[in-house]
Amino acid sequence: MKKYIYKKDRFFMKVTLVGVLCILLAAYNIYLIIKGGNILNLFIVVICGYQIFNTFFSLSNPEEVYIDDHRITFKAYGKVHTYDFKQIYDFRVKEFPQAKKVYVRINKNQNSLFKGRYWIFCFYFNDSDELFQWFIDKEYQMHPDTVKAHARRSNELSPEEKEKRAQIKAERDKNKKIGFFKNKNKNEKGGE
Repeated sequence: MKKYIYKKDRFFMKVTLVGVLCILLAAYNIYLIIKGGNILNLFIVVICGYQIFNTFFSLSNPEEVYIDDHRITFKAYGKVHTYDFKQIYDFRVKEFPQAKKVYVRINKNQNSLFKGRYWIFCFYFNDSDELFQWFIDKEYQMHPDTVKAHARRSNELSPEEKEKRAQIKAERDKNKKIGFFKNKNKNEKGGE
């Protein structure tokens, strides 16, 4: 079993503290509504309520992810969501490579508000590259006939094609350097 854990200080700052601040902001705006507030206060309460729900009740931002050959488990705040791979019929991943995070939907047609939606900020987990790639590979494995999987297969290059592209890139870089030095020498001679 592979265990991935969110860095404690980052989890506190990015998940727990945000949830606590939303509780305080919601409480303050409820107080303002009672005292005769306006529609903006109600809007703030709704937004804060959604964030509080996602943080503390639906486990949308797990602190720990456990993966073995038969199941995947998400944990945070004493809650545990476990999925056996045999029972997963829908595993969708929206990846954000620059931020190294993924949004995972598991069995989305079961329409559960409390389970099945996860934001995984892989960048802040141990072995972040491995975890990020695991989610992408798992979606590819479970849904090989999607447009996304087809695009991935199309972008995968054979070793010969990779070698050829590396040679072309090296040649291009070499020509750029030569061009840079020629232009530099012309500028130095022209300035005299």
